[in-house]
Amino acid sequence: MASDLDPVADLLVPGLPALLDDIDQAILVQDPSGRIQLLNTAARALFPALGLGGELSRVGEDYIVGPGGHRVSARLRPLADGWQAWVVSDVERISCHGAGGSTKNRDRDSIVGEVHAPDFMVEAGRELAIGAGHDAAAATLVRLAVPTIGAQAAVLLPAPRARMAWWRCADSGVPPTQGVTRSPAMRTAPILAGALRGTTGTVTVPADELPALAAVFGSAASDELPVVAAPLHGPDRTEGLLIVIAPRSVTLLAQLAALAGPIMATSRRRREQASALTLLQAPLLPPRPGTLPQLPGVQIGAAYQAAGDLAVGGDFYLVRPIPEGRALFGLGDVCGKGAEALAESGRVQHALAALMITDQDPTQLLYLLNRSLLVAGRTVFTTLVLGAMRPTDEGLQLTLATGGHPPPMVLRSTGQVEEVAVPGTVVGILPDARFGRTTTMLRPGDTVLLYSDGVTEAGRPGADGQEQFGPARLAACLRDCVGMTAQAVATRVERTVGRWLGRNDGDDLAVLALRAVERGV
Repeated sequence: MASDLDPVADLLVPGLPALLDDIDQAILVQDPSGRIQLLNTAARALFPALGLGGELSRVGEDYIVGPGGHRVSARLRPLADGWQAWVVSDVERISCHGAGGSTKNRDRDSIVGEVHAPDFMVEAGRELAIGAGHDAAAATLVRLAVPTIGAQAAVLLPAPRARMAWWRCADSGVPPTQGVTRSPAMRTAPILAGALRGTTGTVTVPADELPALAAVFGSAASDELPVVAAPLHGPDRTEGLLIVIAPRSVTLLAQLAALAGPIMATSRRRREQASALTLLQAPLLPPRPGTLPQLPGVQIGAAYQAAGDLAVGGDFYLVRPIPEGRALFGLGDVCGKGAEALAESGRVQHALAALMITDQDPTQLLYLLNRSLLVAGRTVFTTLVLGAMRPTDEGLQLTLATGGHPPPMVLRSTGQVEEVAVPGTVVGILPDARFGRTTTMLRPGDTVLLYSDGVTEAGRPGADGQEQFGPARLAACLRDCVGMTAQAVATRVERTVGRWLGRNDGDDLAVLALRAVERGV
């Protein structure tokens, strides 16, 4: 937009308006009455609502009131016959899209009011870095921008189905709000759409594209105040836009966007990885107590804790109903911790689920599983106890087979605790592995406990080094559980081991309790 020519060109130097248009600093010329009689192109960009005949408000010796009521650093230069010129040092490098689509670059200081840009950027980097997640980082970003950079600020981030998630800060004392809106379309908002695609730098949003931001800013986004958008560039894509109404410093806006882009990219990747991990873990999560099968003549209880940061570890348990009121059950422990143990546990469980379709004998299942794992070329071993329960007139008949696993314990209704020792080698390592079997009867009130070595090998520092919880303490714990439901027994064991560990790190822990009850109970 060319500078107005009335009437300064005649009073001062012919051709002065055109000359001032080529200057990067904003210049505003006042007549003796204080009314504006000339604005160069840079001044038009900085003060879009100010026209000929308007007045400027002065704040102290070195500031005038700019867009949104913010102070703008400027110097007053006296001219002839009472005329004055304001030379504004607060214009930044932005892209100004006029009616003809032309672009001019502007420079301004890194001092915004009384805020020192380097100090602001250090603090912004610290606050963004400690954000708890992607959404928190977006909220922090808009909060940082107001009022230091602009009167209002919003962050737009891509969302599914051609939408944008947005966070907006309208006042420094009010928490950011958020919502979802349609993405700016290239046909109706090419500047905004281009910025989102990373094809432009920091840009002034044209008036005809402001309706695309109505869902975010409401009526605040109008042609009365400049609206500037800065892309948030990540390492491999544009993460979104930081948009500011009435910017005080577009250079600082661009710097903040450049700082935030890689941080937003990192937080997005972390969110995507966490979401993917949740989806991958979900099928391997052991059934929680409220979702365990309900079978006639038996109560089922369980407890589970995974070591480390994952929701699932190498331990697992299962209960699979089969015809005639019978069921298969088991508890396994894959060697190792973390992601490797989780992956192998998934393979073991999937293999078992497939094998149980064709065979329900615990010992035969161990042989088939061992062969299956060897064929797959696995080098991580698994310990496992499998059982089959069958209701009888006397209670529950259990057939048990083990592959190198700690022996199950039976709590009798009298308070007596028995180990059910069954010979068997670990699963998945030896081609000539051997698995034994045994049968035991649970009468009403009796409980069998299957557990991983995360129970008995739970250790804490002792007088002679690391002291384990051990089978004896487990048996003592069980003797105090006479008369309890199966779930109460499992919970008591879990909590007792937890108290033993204290603040010490433990291994994955899994407990499965089966209690025989009268039919119909």
